[in-house]
Amino acid sequence: MVLTSATQEHFGCVADEDVTVENPYKLLQKDDILEDMKTKAAVSDFSPVKQLILDYPESELLLVYDRDFTYGQLFYLVVTPEVKERILNPPETESKENVIEEIKTPEPREWISLGSEKEIEEETMKETRGKLKYKFSRVRTKFGKPVSLSDRNVMDAKDGCVECASYQDRRFNIKLLERDCSVQAIPLLQSSSAQTQWKFMRNNCTQYTPGVLSKEEETAPRPSLSDFCNSVTNRVLHALQQEEIMNVFKDDWMALGTETDDLDWSGKVSDVLMLNQAFSDPTYSQDMEISCMHWHPTINSVIAVAMTEKKTQQSIGSTGPLIVFYSFSDPTHAKVLLECPDEILAFEFCPSDPNILVGGCINGQVVLWEISTHAVHLHPVQHGHKHTETVKTGMLGIEDKHRKAPLVRYSAMSGVEFSHKAPVTDVHWLPQTFEVNAQGIPVENQSNISVQFITCSPDSSLKFWDIRVQKLGRQTAAEKKQDASESQMASYSVDNPFKHLERTWKPFITVPLVNMERNGDYAPIRFSLYPFANNNTTTTISESGGEASALTPDYSQLQINSGKAQTPVPDINTKVYIGTQDGEVVYSEWKMEKNDLDQLLSPKPLHLFRIHPCLVNTIERSPFYKDIVLTGTSLFGTSNIAIWKEGVLDGPIFLFPSLEGLATSACWSLTRPGVFFVSKGDGKIEVWNILEKTEEAVHVQEHMSNGKITCIKPWTVTSKQHFLAVADDLGIVRIFQIPPVFYIASRNEKVNVGKCIDIQIQRLNDLLKRKELWESQAPATEEQKKTESEKPTTPTEEQDEMKEYNNFLLIEENILKGMGLTP
Repeated sequence: MVLTSATQEHFGCVADEDVTVENPYKLLQKDDILEDMKTKAAVSDFSPVKQLILDYPESELLLVYDRDFTYGQLFYLVVTPEVKERILNPPETESKENVIEEIKTPEPREWISLGSEKEIEEETMKETRGKLKYKFSRVRTKFGKPVSLSDRNVMDAKDGCVECASYQDRRFNIKLLERDCSVQAIPLLQSSSAQTQWKFMRNNCTQYTPGVLSKEEETAPRPSLSDFCNSVTNRVLHALQQEEIMNVFKDDWMALGTETDDLDWSGKVSDVLMLNQAFSDPTYSQDMEISCMHWHPTINSVIAVAMTEKKTQQSIGSTGPLIVFYSFSDPTHAKVLLECPDEILAFEFCPSDPNILVGGCINGQVVLWEISTHAVHLHPVQHGHKHTETVKTGMLGIEDKHRKAPLVRYSAMSGVEFSHKAPVTDVHWLPQTFEVNAQGIPVENQSNISVQFITCSPDSSLKFWDIRVQKLGRQTAAEKKQDASESQMASYSVDNPFKHLERTWKPFITVPLVNMERNGDYAPIRFSLYPFANNNTTTTISESGGEASALTPDYSQLQINSGKAQTPVPDINTKVYIGTQDGEVVYSEWKMEKNDLDQLLSPKPLHLFRIHPCLVNTIERSPFYKDIVLTGTSLFGTSNIAIWKEGVLDGPIFLFPSLEGLATSACWSLTRPGVFFVSKGDGKIEVWNILEKTEEAVHVQEHMSNGKITCIKPWTVTSKQHFLAVADDLGIVRIFQIPPVFYIASRNEKVNVGKCIDIQIQRLNDLLKRKELWESQAPATEEQKKTESEKPTTPTEEQDEMKEYNNFLLIEENILKGMGLTP
């Protein structure tokens, strides 16, 4: 058992105070434990063993203080009466004499081979090549002669030994067939020294005499230890006084601009993301994973997540794909459920009306929900008010069946024939400041409501959708009859303001992404629009939970304006960054182009970058710089992150090194311009700061989740409450509180980040100039030679070229001969 300090004080079992090594036992009343679980619910320390406590027959449970961590924790709880009696009243042990008599000398057993001798034999060093044989001989005339010994000067040979120095035998020549060589450009190294070198050795000797004090010097007064202490006492007292007043070991640079007044006296800044909440409803998150997540735009305590079934296992009795709304007031129960016709990979709230959501299914269809009638369930229960549906019965806070979250059916769904041919992987709303006509030209939005959005899919297309009523032309009798039958079939939702979209909803623009270099198309996974400014006329929510009726539009009465009544809006950036399935970053435009015959054609991508090794899973705009884009990719083993600046088409301004592990998602900080977060597949969260380090993360926090993190989303509630939502493939959403060091910006941080970006752009331009210079100085490639050979040349030029080519072949042949590579 893991018991917090508060639980230990509550039950009177504080370690080393109430329970010690000498008296480690504590009897707990069963009713007190049940009351604690009823009060704290899932947060109680006894909730993991709730069923065992309920099944315990007696009224007192034994808690044992385990100082030596025998079972892995500081306490362990006895859940059977037999073990409790055996611990409190242990049986008497037998006498030592009987034990000694029973001890017998073990007899050796027969060796049974289990294969270990093979491993020992493999690890044994064995000689694998023949030994070298050396033959030493002397002149035959010297055989049998008497040996004459004589004295030899020790200085005649090095170290007093006769040296058998090696020499090069010219009779043998080993020809190298291949040689590994490496070349590295380094600064010129120079090693120099100055020392007198003796050419002739000499024998020298040195003699010294000890210095002895005279009697006068011995009796002369010398400074005592007390004089030394008196001379340094003032300085020591001053240092001790400073140490008592302030922490002299405080790192002022780390604490600069982090408001350490609210922290501890030592000024130590915490950089740990603390767990604040954990959302998980076992009814709907069992064997599910989270594919997408968004905070509610107007209710700070509500978050919506898209639940999809795991691909590796098929659960029996699963609730199917849902979008679940959680609230801080009740983290273990869903507030509202949105029915999904298929698994949702991406969804987003409408920027002008948070009660409208659109999402993309795995089968390519687009779904729309309208939840205004159920918005009251999302607001936290205020003090003094009670919902008639909330009726708690039994103990431990078990809620009645009437508390079950309402299931909201989708209001509209696109037809299969008009939808994407592959899963919808990303969706973004257009702002209410403008809309797009059928030619992709931004025009004035007269309704001042967001009514259009864009979706992307690996089927190589971007599609534009409109939620308003389309103006229909003249209809035949058969078409009118079909519409009448469809309206009868859709009678299940009389109050549905989007019933006009059912079965007829289709995109009004489809932008294909044609490959610039080869046949085929790009497969987009993520895209990012230019962050247009929204008006402050967003829909407000009343205190009772419903929308203000004066600001709620009737979408069934909104119609798409005709082309003549639309006024073009200038200075709208229609370019978009797109991340593909193959790791490419495409910079394209959605506005249609006209050819010489005034025919509208789909735009071609403006630029292509190949920086990432595989699928691009993140494209995010900076909340401080509209033209700064963060992209990320993941591959098993390697992944990388890049930062781009719109308008710089030479490459990324920052390319961070390959990260260890699988990077699943990334997002910018909402309050610090130079900080962004990266989630990993092994449950880690990395915090990067481009002003401090670009080669590694400034902070890595492990064990943020037991599974693979699928997405992360930051959110700011107040100036001192900043959260990071972390979702994983286990269906759990954890809310971590960001420490002040990661949300309080330093002085002039935005200006410094801007300077850093300018320096990187200048560095990139300088690198490109150097590459052009190197390419101009480098020898021509085969393609360049081919193009040059196609140019008309005079006979003299042809002769010069043939002469240079022959010289090149001669040099090549000499190099191959020198390396031993010629046949």
